[in-house]
Amino acid sequence: MLLDYWMLPILFILHDFEEMIMMPIWKRQHNQRLRKMKKSFFGAVTNGQAFSVGVLEELIILIGVSLVSSVLHSDRLYLAFMVTYTLHFLMHYRMCFEFQGYVPGVISVTLELPVMIWLITIYWQRSQSTFGEFLGYVTVAFLIQFVNLRVMHTLMPKIQAKMAAYTRTSLL
Repeated sequence: MLLDYWMLPILFILHDFEEMIMMPIWKRQHNQRLRKMKKSFFGAVTNGQAFSVGVLEELIILIGVSLVSSVLHSDRLYLAFMVTYTLHFLMHYRMCFEFQGYVPGVISVTLELPVMIWLITIYWQRSQSTFGEFLGYVTVAFLIQFVNLRVMHTLMPKIQAKMAAYTRTSLL
């Protein structure tokens, strides 16, 4: 297949377009309601450009995974990242349930879910992994993505502040 190891970054960026476009508008529109909630959705960042920096960094990681998987023909590695990406869909559904309404990203994950299940089934069969091997790869992929997400959610508000400061000094 031409797109053997490239569907994940493509689907990821399509999903994140929904988040990048809708998150700033949605946060502004629901500011009062979101402040009353225990957990902040999408972290402290409110600026679409700062959020996009985090998306770009995650996209680079997934392109790297696709490149390594393609060169090494590693269905197991690719499968693990597809599974962890798909598991993050649960977070979007949980956020919708807690918010009791639309949360950016939920439309794209709903549309992508059948595609991801189909791809995971194909790569599971191709990988010929034992359950132990699969679990090992998924654990590593999950840890990489979890740590990366924590780091980026710490950095994005700082990036947002730097962008705001740059904009203020550029306008003077």
